[in-house]
Amino acid sequence: MEKHFIESSIYLPTTEERAQLVRYCTAISGDRDVAEDLAQETLLEAWRHESALRDATKRRQWLAGIARNVYLRWLRKRGRDAEHLQSMSMSQQESLAELTDWLADDCDIELELERKELAELLDRALALLPKETRTLLIKRYVEESPISEVAAQLGMNPHALTMRLQRGKLALRRVLTQEMHQQLAAYTIAGSEQEWETTPLWCNFCGMHRFEGKRDPDEGKLLLKCPSCKALNLNYVAEIKGIKGYKPMYTRLARWCDYYYRAGLRDGTIACPNCGRSQAVVIGLPGEIPVRDMKQGGPEYTEWPNTRLLSIFCHFCHNSSTSTLEGLCHVTPEGSQFYREHGRIRTMPTQEMEAEGRHALVSCLESLTNTAHLTVISDYETFEVLRIYREG
Repeated sequence: MEKHFIESSIYLPTTEERAQLVRYCTAISGDRDVAEDLAQETLLEAWRHESALRDATKRRQWLAGIARNVYLRWLRKRGRDAEHLQSMSMSQQESLAELTDWLADDCDIELELERKELAELLDRALALLPKETRTLLIKRYVEESPISEVAAQLGMNPHALTMRLQRGKLALRRVLTQEMHQQLAAYTIAGSEQEWETTPLWCNFCGMHRFEGKRDPDEGKLLLKCPSCKALNLNYVAEIKGIKGYKPMYTRLARWCDYYYRAGLRDGTIACPNCGRSQAVVIGLPGEIPVRDMKQGGPEYTEWPNTRLLSIFCHFCHNSSTSTLEGLCHVTPEGSQFYREHGRIRTMPTQEMEAEGRHALVSCLESLTNTAHLTVISDYETFEVLRIYREG
């Protein structure tokens, strides 16, 4: 892609605005290098059509829309998306556009949550240091005061202060890497051969153990497994690329899954998240639907032969997206909120019943910290949510 450089002073994006745009372009393209070019092209388009922006408060959504169009033009130039787009219905294209806009509009919430959690972790680490060391580090690195100013405030020689700061940083590093190693591990990325690590997320099926996980923000990979009940969650989704912490990755993934699967259930077909071709949404038993084993081993759904699954299998690229009904209940806005509030929950066995004149399935999420529970009633044949109610 040809690179353009903006020299006019009419439209000069802020550093943060450009960084947000690059993150969004990375999410939709899956390639950081391509994203840089897409963002530059988007900013050029924005400069050319600045007068088209009617509401300055909607600039981020406006830029996301331009970026999506730039990305589709780039795909067409590469000759990769013509038949993809032709195979997608208009409603599916609109649904995909709405999804990308929605995630772009919300793209920094999870990152802000991650920063907040890291700040709280740092506060706890600082609290373990001697008071004088903590004061020096806060004044220099949190309040960003010059060394000369800190030295004058504390009546110290600047050279001596520099030495004390160095020792303080080493002490803080020891606290973080030794005493708080487990908490810090959830925010650091291991190499490609990383081992399974304990995450801050409790298993939302049994609630008895924290999920073990692997993740790769560059690849959009989030793997979770429970050592107690063997619950397994394998995801390779472009929409979680660039997110590092387990909690914000899971939050973003849940929002995407709810939107994606519900759109597929509503329309009967949905675009493959890997290649974009339209595929049928199928509900059935494991033996009735095609499920491709994913990287590093796929979910062993054959262990639960009576569990009905939702599956989207692409006959072109052989990618598969599969979920149980319980998984769909977890990612509803109500289910996600219930999980966030209580942290430790368990999922009760799904029961069959009659509801509103239909054959229905009842899924219940129970808190392990109090008596609260959330009940989701779904249609047996279509998995359509009929009713959700909460107690406690």
